[in-house]
Amino acid sequence: MSWFFRKSPFGLGEDPVEHVIELLSKQAERAGTPLTTSEKEILAREASSLDPVPEDLRQRTKDLVAQIYDSEPWDEFERDPKSFTDSLEWTEPSSPNIVVIAEEVRCENARLTPPLHGWKRVKTGFN
Repeated sequence: MSWFFRKSPFGLGEDPVEHVIELLSKQAERAGTPLTTSEKEILAREASSLDPVPEDLRQRTKDLVAQIYDSEPWDEFERDPKSFTDSLEWTEPSSPNIVVIAEEVRCENARLTPPLHGWKRVKTGFN
C-alpha cells in the first residue's frame, strides 16, 4: 500500500511552518496589512495558553486564512503540493499558533464538503 503514503514536498532544509507563514505574509501584503517580523515570530512559536496570541493579531490572521481558504481550489489534485492547506499537513507534530488559528477557521467555516454541482439537473431528473 505504498500508494497510500504521500511524500512530503518539503526538502531537508525547508520548514513547513516557515512556508505557511510566508504564504500568509504574502496574503497580508496583498490585503495591504503586511505582517511585522515580531508578528511572524508569534505565529511561528508553539501554541500555549500561558502566552496567547494578541487578539488583534488573531483576528487579522483568521481573516487572512479565510481569504486563503476561499482562493484555493477545493480539489486537492488541482492544488499546488505546497499550497497553504497542504502545507499545514506537514507541520505536525508541532502545533504552532498559525496552525491552531488555521484549524479554528476551518472548523468555523465547516468546509467539510465541496459545493454541490448540477443539483438542479438532479432535482429535475426525479420529476
